[in-house]
Amino acid sequence: MSENMQDKVNEAKEKKLAKRKKEDKKKLIILLVVTALCSVLGYFAGAIIGKLQKAGYGLPEFTEEVIGKMSLIMPVVFLLLNVILAIVGYACIRKSKKEFELWDGEDEDVAEKMESRVAFPLYMSSLVLIINMFLFSVCANLDINSELSDKWEDILGIVLFSVFILSYVVVVVVQKKAIDFTKDMNPEKEGSIFDAKFVKKWENSCDEAQKLHIYKAGYSSYKVTSNVCMILWIVCLIADLFGNVGLLPMTMVFVIWFASTIGYIVGGVKAEKEKNTIE
Repeated sequence: MSENMQDKVNEAKEKKLAKRKKEDKKKLIILLVVTALCSVLGYFAGAIIGKLQKAGYGLPEFTEEVIGKMSLIMPVVFLLLNVILAIVGYACIRKSKKEFELWDGEDEDVAEKMESRVAFPLYMSSLVLIINMFLFSVCANLDINSELSDKWEDILGIVLFSVFILSYVVVVVVQKKAIDFTKDMNPEKEGSIFDAKFVKKWENSCDEAQKLHIYKAGYSSYKVTSNVCMILWIVCLIADLFGNVGLLPMTMVFVIWFASTIGYIVGGVKAEKEKNTIE
C-alpha cells in the first residue's frame, strides 16, 4: 500500500473515531439527564406515597361481595376462552387441510398461506395456556376467599378443576393437530408433541432459514422479557412501598429476569463454541 493511500486510511479511521466519541458523549449526556430526572421523580413519588400512607390511603381491597360474584363468573370466562380456542383452531386447520388436498405441491404462495393459517392456532394455544394457568390461580384464590357454603365451595372446586383439565386437553389437541398438519406438508419435520425432547428434535429438522427465524424470534422474546421485567420491578417496588405487598412479587420478577438473562448468555456461549468447532 502506498504512503498516500495509508494516510487516507488513517485519516478515515481518525474521523470515524472522532465521530464515535462525539456520539458516545452525546448519548452519555442524555443518559445522565434521564437518570437525574428519574431520580427526582422517584424521590417525589416516594414522598407522595409516604404522605398518602400516613393519611390512611392504600391499595383498594376486594369486598366479599365482589369476590363472591367473581368466583362464579371466572370459571365461565375460563371455559369460554378455551371453547373459542377449540373453534378457531378447528376452523383454521380444517380449511388448510382442504387446501392441501387441492394443492399441486409447487405453488409456494399457497403453501405459505396454509402454514401461516395453521401457525395462528399454535400461537393462540401458547397464549391461552399461559392465560389458563393465570385464570386457574385467580379462580382458586377466589374460591378460597369467598364466603360460600361448604357444599357450593366443593361444587365450585370440582367445576374449576374439571375446566382446568379440559382446557389443558384443548390446548394439547389443537397444538398436535397443527403440528401434524405441518409435518404432512413438510415430511422432513421430526418430533412428537408428547416427546420431552420435541423442541430439540423439531429445531434439528429445520433448515437454516427456519433456524435463523427461530433464533431471531428468540432474541426478540429475550428483549421483550427484559423490558417487561424492568417495568414489573418498578410496579412491584411501588406496590410494596404503597401497599406493603412484600418482597415475594419482586423476587418472582427477579427470578424470571435472572433466568432469562442467564439462559441468553449460556445460549450465546454454546453457539459461539459450536461455531468455532465447525470452523
